Amino acid sequence: MWRGAWVSGLAWLLLACRAASTVPFHEVEPISGVAGASGERLGDELDNGDEPDGSAGEREASGTSRGDPPAGGAAGVDASCQAEAVTLEEIHAGRVRDDVPLAVGPLVVSSQKFLVSEAKSGSCLWGCFARDLERVGAGSGLLLVSYGAKHDPGEACRSGQDGLPDDLAPGDVVEARGWLDAFAPAACDGVAPAQQLRVDSSCPLRRTGQVAPPEPQTIDVALAERIAQGSDPALLRDWGGVLVRLESVSAVVDPEDGDGVFPFGVVKLAETRLEVRSRLYYFDLSEGGPRAVVKSPHYDYPTSFASVTGLVLLDYCSWVLAPRDRCVDAPSGRACAAQAAGP
Repeated sequence: MWRGAWVSGLAWLLLACRAASTVPFHEVEPISGVAGASGERLGDELDNGDEPDGSAGEREASGTSRGDPPAGGAAGVDASCQAEAVTLEEIHAGRVRDDVPLAVGPLVVSSQKFLVSEAKSGSCLWGCFARDLERVGAGSGLLLVSYGAKHDPGEACRSGQDGLPDDLAPGDVVEARGWLDAFAPAACDGVAPAQQLRVDSSCPLRRTGQVAPPEPQTIDVALAERIAQGSDPALLRDWGGVLVRLESVSAVVDPEDGDGVFPFGVVKLAETRLEVRSRLYYFDLSEGGPRAVVKSPHYDYPTSFASVTGLVLLDYCSWVLAPRDRCVDAPSGRACAAQAAGP
């Protein structure tokens, strides 16, 4: 009798704890509530067309997709957007459930919104980076992504129909609800997957305030080398999505044209194999939108950087450093000099 009562009481206690950690997402009017064609699995083939090797940017979920939403995408999400509250520390430690939506926040946005990739089917995946309000360095960052509406062949991706506000900026304080996934292109053997929280357009990112833009964590060449290797899942889980700064580096010459930029906006560094890529600012919404030619990087050779600041991200098969602005995070190029000089 006593044992049965104890077990029954424990069961009720566990249910109460589960309920206490579930956070509703309807206390405040969301920033953007336009439902789009979200909820697609990351197993869909994605065609970027701008990958360094010139091949189609097939991007698939690595292993099992973690916590797929109900069938039907946004329409299948509960109207209250209930989610289990977790912390970034728990996410980076792998201590979160893989079968329920998660609530994370408050976080501070560390990048602008950008186009992560396009699917061959016509859907568009948008993203931004966010980090812990106080913690910096390892374990502090997270990639937030959201699917927008599909487009017809030959048309460009249109933002505004996903779960991320178009005008997101570093310093915005946000709360996110979504499903945690880990991805790596199927063609990239041995590459550590990247974590991301997939936000549905029916439960969009919620802005709650603004603070000073986050400062980067300075890393040394030794850590940069380990990141560039791209094969250590624990290391990349900790440093993926983190805003970092690499100091006193210089560009390698591209033998094809003699400047400091290789094809597809790649800047190779003499001091480390960690490459600097235009993957973030070239695909953001500024200056004409994703792939606007005016945003292409231009660096002469030789070019030395006092520092390069950017997000650690997985760009196809390579873990790289992606500046948010070519003239602010990696100043030295001809276009930046002309911009500083003015008309």
